[in-house]
Amino acid sequence: MKKLLLFAAAIIALTACSKESLVKDGTIDPSKIVFNINVKNANDTKGVKTAWENGDVVYAFFEDNTTQYVKMTYNGTSWTYRDKDGGTSFTGLTLTASGKKVSAIYFPGFVCSTAPNFDTDCWKFGSSVDGYYQYTNGVDYTVTSTSDVTTLNATLSLTAHDFAQIFIPDSEVSAPASGNEYVLTATHIIKTGFSYVYPGGDAVYGNGSIGFPLKGYHGTLGGETGYYFWGITEYSSEHTYDFTFQLVERNIAKGYAISSKSKTVTGKTVPASFAAKLTGLTDRGKFVSLGYAGGPLWATGNLDKTNNKIVDPLEAGEYFMYGYITPYNKSDSPYTGTENPLSTDHDAAYQANSAWRIPTKAQFDALVSNTNRAWKTGWTTIGGDNGGYLITSNSNGISLFFAAAGYWEYGTHTDTGSDGCCWSSTPYEYPECAYSFTYGNWSGGYFNTSYRARELGLSIRPVQN
Repeated sequence: MKKLLLFAAAIIALTACSKESLVKDGTIDPSKIVFNINVKNANDTKGVKTAWENGDVVYAFFEDNTTQYVKMTYNGTSWTYRDKDGGTSFTGLTLTASGKKVSAIYFPGFVCSTAPNFDTDCWKFGSSVDGYYQYTNGVDYTVTSTSDVTTLNATLSLTAHDFAQIFIPDSEVSAPASGNEYVLTATHIIKTGFSYVYPGGDAVYGNGSIGFPLKGYHGTLGGETGYYFWGITEYSSEHTYDFTFQLVERNIAKGYAISSKSKTVTGKTVPASFAAKLTGLTDRGKFVSLGYAGGPLWATGNLDKTNNKIVDPLEAGEYFMYGYITPYNKSDSPYTGTENPLSTDHDAAYQANSAWRIPTKAQFDALVSNTNRAWKTGWTTIGGDNGGYLITSNSNGISLFFAAAGYWEYGTHTDTGSDGCCWSSTPYEYPECAYSFTYGNWSGGYFNTSYRARELGLSIRPVQN
């Protein structure tokens, strides 16, 4: 049901006995006016406001005004009105008694900087913000006057534009660790960002790519608290899809994934809108999907077989000879088995957790061809230049970090911080070698599959198929 949100308040107190004319030649003195504005919310989906909350801000723009606007802030019981500089004089705001229009915009979860200047600190004339917004444009206003008071009257119906909203209640997820955030990937939903407000109030947004991370905010609406994420649907007409959602916890500063939960649901879009509440998510632990066809879930870090865990992305993990399920020991003889892929008896990832496997060469080849990468220096404490590759999926924008953990050769740990190698489960044509995934920052950088001697001690980056 549509909710009516009504507010009426004075921008500045008027002197009761004032008799001066407030309208001259159709132009209104903006410092001596009362606003009487009804704001209607035409949306019923959970992520859209149905009642104003403390701190909510609505921006009102008036036709032909290029440098001034009205910032309306709700304090829990009433609204306060300020100009772009935080004052109440509204210098530069040109208002006429007839024939002009007003527009308004509201950003859910929007928190501006401490300065009240929308131009430089928020999102007028540049930059962008993820998510949806409520908006109305080109609304007629009327003016009524007495000898003491001039009142501007308008009714604004705010609607969410091209809106897809996903809600995940707190009962489904714990708060992200300090320094981390949640993002959501969703098939058939496109990341969208509001990017511009023209002086007259027209809003412009730009589309991202289907399936790329949607950002949101944590809040309470309708008595239920959780995480709200937004985008737009793939098509504006009605469609029924199997939506696959992946909630990813990632490091804010560096962008790599930490863990994920997921769920696939069947849902129907109606023109320009879709809404879903996600419950019963499957916990994937420290594994994430990179979104490309046929791809496995990739571990966010290397294997620590001794403790049966995946280590932090910036750590090295343990090293193994090919086919060994115990950490590297230079005295061990190379494994000579030729099964393709490795049997579970010789798969250290499987022995740590029966849901895990060492990736095949084909899986590493697909990882290389479906991602882009950037070398990051100084991220780890492993040694050397403390570097590694931040790789980002071309399909859903999720990132993993491969630390340059070096490797063991003839009992010596070498190339630490500048090179990394992970075993595949695929043997090479010569039994003393096997395929590996190799990456580093020498000679402009490399990121590929190659073969290595089985007696080397390499890292293992598990997958879930």
